Amino acid sequence: MFQRKIVEIIAARMWEDDNRPIQVVAGPRQTGKSTAIAQALEKVDKPAHSASADDVIAPDV
Repeated sequence: MFQRKIVEIIAARMWEDDNRPIQVVAGPRQTGKSTAIAQALEKVDKPAHSASADDVIAPDV
């Protein structure tokens, strides 16, 4: 599978001890953000949770 350069950058940021535990990846739809995060998580042995802004819950729920 193709891996963008950003995957290494995201993984390196996840390993930083002085970094905040939240990483946000933003950009246009369908550009590989979720794939890049999944690939970066394979390189980092830390607990993680990934969520998509497309999965927003309706305010009445």
